[in-house]
Amino acid sequence: MVNALWIPAFSLLAGQLPVISATTEDFRIETDVFLGTDKEPVAQSLTLFTGSLVYDFPLIGPQEITVFDASRGRFILLDVSRKTKTTLQTQELLEIIAAIKVQAQGLDGVFAFAADPQFKRDVDEQAGWLTLSSSLMTYRARGAKPQVTAAAATYRDFADWYARLNATRPGNLPPFPRLELNRLLEERQEVPEEVELTVEPKTRWAGRKLVVRSRHIFNWRLSNTDRKRIDTAGSYMADFQAVSFQEYRQPQELAIRAAGK
Repeated sequence: MVNALWIPAFSLLAGQLPVISATTEDFRIETDVFLGTDKEPVAQSLTLFTGSLVYDFPLIGPQEITVFDASRGRFILLDVSRKTKTTLQTQELLEIIAAIKVQAQGLDGVFAFAADPQFKRDVDEQAGWLTLSSSLMTYRARGAKPQVTAAAATYRDFADWYARLNATRPGNLPPFPRLELNRLLEERQEVPEEVELTVEPKTRWAGRKLVVRSRHIFNWRLSNTDRKRIDTAGSYMADFQAVSFQEYRQPQELAIRAAGK
């Protein structure tokens, strides 16, 4: 899932770890991500939920398949071009996010805000929009009731973990604003159909205003093609070379730095 929004884009104290849930319902999400008012997506993905596993396949962009194994508390990342894989335990991920939060305490601006967001909440029941607003960052989401009752909690569980994973990518913001949005959507027993993130830096050197939009299409049955994709991912997990998380990420980090020059 291209989680709105990964572009720059709970307490983690002992005894307060997030719960990892498993689902027995199968469903799928097609996601398109847009920059500003662009009509063409910059990213597309297909996310398949089956049993306690979630498979996220990119449809455009870097060919990295993400597998979330809720029952074992882990992510498996598959780099198709390099034929490598890595495993990241959710406990390790929480430790990384805790370190990001500590790091942000010495900063200011959008990064610091994202580590400890304070939003004004507004709901337009007639139009169906939930808004979390601040001077630096605003989230808007239009949700819908899922056909499968448990899907709101299942989606939130995966979206929370995926937001944490995205926060580990170079240049991305801490995950806490998205975690709050996910929490409120589940509280309303909704899944998102549209999400819009606006980031407005207040200093010249912090960059320009950024607007990222995502559109999510839910379907409550997997197709034969979906199941073939899952089988392919399974063969990759068996065949790809296993490397450490640091080694797996290093080429991606070098590519991002080179692109920024």
